[in-house]
Amino acid sequence: GWGMHSGIWGSAADALARKYRLHLVDLPGHGINRHIPLPRDLVQVTELIMPAVPPAAWMGWSLGGLIAMSAALRHSERVKKLILVGATPSFSRQPDWDCGVGEDARRTFARGLENDFENTLEQFFLQTFGPRWSGEALQRLGGQAPALTVPGKQNLLAGLELLYGNNLIPALNRCKMPALFLGGTRDRTVMPESFERAAGLMPNAEAALIRGAGHAPFITHEDTFLDIIRGFLA
Repeated sequence: GWGMHSGIWGSAADALARKYRLHLVDLPGHGINRHIPLPRDLVQVTELIMPAVPPAAWMGWSLGGLIAMSAALRHSERVKKLILVGATPSFSRQPDWDCGVGEDARRTFARGLENDFENTLEQFFLQTFGPRWSGEALQRLGGQAPALTVPGKQNLLAGLELLYGNNLIPALNRCKMPALFLGGTRDRTVMPESFERAAGLMPNAEAALIRGAGHAPFITHEDTFLDIIRGFLA
């Protein structure tokens, strides 16, 4: 996800690893790849991470889901199944897609990062994970304050450009592999109705909503999340 590394999957990844071989990928500018600048071009990011992943089912959360969709469009032979958690083919509002974030909100958030970095990140963590789970998320990412845990400001701004500057809706019908859009009914980052709508754009996609979950159901509703993932991969 935006500003996060693969440690955020935590115990959900541990549980899946008991049955599946996992390839946990940190995006450029994130985690162990923190020293590599994050490109602002979605195709560039996609091509950078392709060598790290053999043919497999791909699961991406939020920004990671957008990149997984890009990989499926560019390398369909290597993406066997697609699991998109809290992700949408366009995080920005479009003329035919009212599920995205409007321009004013995007600009306000970017200005917050520029002018009040630490407070903006703390508010983002609260919105994404809620007050009950923010500490758990931080612990998975390294146990520090948000501003010390996430990538630097320039990588975060590049990530925002990736999130809000790409619209995969027109191309999504080319993704023929089985796909799952999975989200929470209380997601405050992505409109919950977008998951069903996005699934309708692909020939072999379905959507599942976890009642009461927000943007990170693999943390807050782990057992239900795992049941859905295992069922889809079976």
